Amino acid sequence: MRILQVGPIPPEIGGKTVGGVATHVWDLSRHLAKRGHEVAILADNFLGSIEMPAIKEGVKIYEFSKALVLKHLPSILLNTITIYKLKKHFGDLIGITGVIANFFYYKYVLHHFNPDVIHVHHLESRFPFAYHVTNGCVPIVVTVHSFSSIKVSTSEQNQRYYKLIAKNLKLSQNLIFVSNSLKAECKQLFGGLKARAWIVNNPIDTAKYYLIDKNKARRRIGLSDETPILLFVGKLNKAKGIYTLLEAVKLLKEKEKKLKLIIVGDGPERKGVQDFVLKNMLQSMIRLEGRKEPFELLYYYNAADLFVMPSFSESFGLVYIEAMLCGVPIIGTSDTAAPEIVPSGDYGFLVPSGDAGSLALTIQKALSSDWNRYNIAAYAKSLAWHNNIYKFEEVYKEMLSNA
Repeated sequence: MRILQVGPIPPEIGGKTVGGVATHVWDLSRHLAKRGHEVAILADNFLGSIEMPAIKEGVKIYEFSKALVLKHLPSILLNTITIYKLKKHFGDLIGITGVIANFFYYKYVLHHFNPDVIHVHHLESRFPFAYHVTNGCVPIVVTVHSFSSIKVSTSEQNQRYYKLIAKNLKLSQNLIFVSNSLKAECKQLFGGLKARAWIVNNPIDTAKYYLIDKNKARRRIGLSDETPILLFVGKLNKAKGIYTLLEAVKLLKEKEKKLKLIIVGDGPERKGVQDFVLKNMLQSMIRLEGRKEPFELLYYYNAADLFVMPSFSESFGLVYIEAMLCGVPIIGTSDTAAPEIVPSGDYGFLVPSGDAGSLALTIQKALSSDWNRYNIAAYAKSLAWHNNIYKFEEVYKEMLSNA
């Protein structure tokens, strides 16, 4: 099967941005290639000047090339109608120059690779180009990873993105949701779904994260005492519940509880987090580590006694599973996708989002509980790629049979 993935790629493969979706696109592509499929990625965060694709681990990666776009500009008059449709579809979200550049980029890649199926990641800006360039003649499935674009932007942008997603949902025939809670959220936001829909949880790369000696891991990150360690890994924004966690640590300090919180990640709230720590004199309890590479994260996960991310919105949350692969129990929020990841109290606890008091009590309970690191890691391994890649193949086959 010839499968084209449309989405970002991680920095270690050449991408210019970071994020869980980029990691997912790359892992999905290379595992499909290992299964014998012909796979390519239309990587819109891979910028360069070469027309022919790079090939890594059997996967073709097409970069966004200005030279490629300029080469095809003379044919703009032949494509006026489609370009007009795309500009009208996007409205003010993308200027005419961006529409034209992306149109020719998508057109070149689709013509050059000639896929049997197209797998687009995110419902916003990528899907319309794939749909209009192919005139809907190639089966397209869209993975809905989140609805963050209508949650974290300004109210005016929210309205624009909401309308764009609503338009795309009307055109979409096949959707993958990464969790049941995200599918429910989609219905709540946009009403009933006409498209075929599947629930496929994001698998995990078990080669990156695994159990190692806790003392060795602590020494590696500069900790040598027996103080209980809480770990947060994620983007520093309000949606991740970072301030709820800080408030909980503040409450625990007032109760004279001994612990240390390590925060790994960066984002728009970094200064706000720093200010909170200073204002509440939590410097001795909290370390801000910034962004870390996967090989470094291995040691942070294994050093931790408890992973805590009290998100307000989490479509799936691969970091929960990464922590569990290292035998670490987790605390997530009950009104996100976390309940699907934590099926029982053997692996962690759930708390209401935004409730610092409940979170503080649950942290105390978790730190005083006996956890079986090996059982936690074994459960997380069941979510590995090699156990779940067939689910994507089944989606593609069903799409082709219904095309």
